[in-house]
Amino acid sequence: MATPFLTPVGRMVAGSLYRASDKDGDGKPRVVKAGPNAGKPAPQFFFRLAIPKGAERHWAETSWGQILWAEGHKAFPQAAQSPAFAWKVMDGDSAVPNKKGKKPNEQEGYPGNWIVTFTSAYAPRVCNHDGSQYLTEEDAIVPGYYVQVAGSTAGNASQQTPGIFVNPSIVSLQAYGERIETGVDASAVGFGQGVALPPGASTAPPAGMKAPPATPGTPPPPPAAAGMAPGAPPPYTPPPTVVAPHPGILAVPVAPPPPPPAAPVAPPPPAAGPRMTAKAGGTTYAQYRAAGWTDEQMRAEGVME
Repeated sequence: MATPFLTPVGRMVAGSLYRASDKDGDGKPRVVKAGPNAGKPAPQFFFRLAIPKGAERHWAETSWGQILWAEGHKAFPQAAQSPAFAWKVMDGDSAVPNKKGKKPNEQEGYPGNWIVTFTSAYAPRVCNHDGSQYLTEEDAIVPGYYVQVAGSTAGNASQQTPGIFVNPSIVSLQAYGERIETGVDASAVGFGQGVALPPGASTAPPAGMKAPPATPGTPPPPPAAAGMAPGAPPPYTPPPTVVAPHPGILAVPVAPPPPPPAAPVAPPPPAAGPRMTAKAGGTTYAQYRAAGWTDEQMRAEGVME
């Protein structure tokens, strides 16, 4: 049975609450891996939440982190000690690249935060700041906005890649922030540079049609969410205390979790583990595994002997 939990207010830094992805992190089609539906398409909703760090040494020392930590150790008492265990939480200040070569500390909105990855086969429900009204318009919440997430966690039951599921149920819009754009930058493509207009083309709009602005302007502020005052909301300030769950969310008590690690670093690899090459630049085998690299990928890139 999944264990529910409620996050503090954080900033959505990646993904979408409205459009599922049919490709995995390696660009391969997402399909059902086992059972009677094996091989069938399995689109997945995905987003990441940046939760500001406090005085804690490790995310497992936070109120929400204790729930994830306890669930992982309950499902995999031994495997949870491995640096390759899929906790779905990363350090936004880490300089260890992922399989695509991207470093967390170089991505917008990551530094200074714990980054929690949420996934689900279904789109989460979206509501206003106090849960009194659902927001039905598409893109009411986009990367860059501040939200609070009611989710659940459970062991993934995989002996090959042990870890935990972190699933969203309801996402609450708490405040607006500067939108984080992803994908191709239209201004950097080169539209309109060194091109000749074909015969019949005119740079003036037809009568009655409004011309586009000659220079980029400041985009209008997002519409006020239900229950919020119109216009831009005040800047977000992290709350001094843990936000209490909405009454509609059932709090399920959990057993006291095992003590978190003494330091915010992954356990060192076994003494007899593989040797890293100079190309690794001092990054350890455990750090690469924690970032999602496999032994085959490390050897192929020449960072491991």
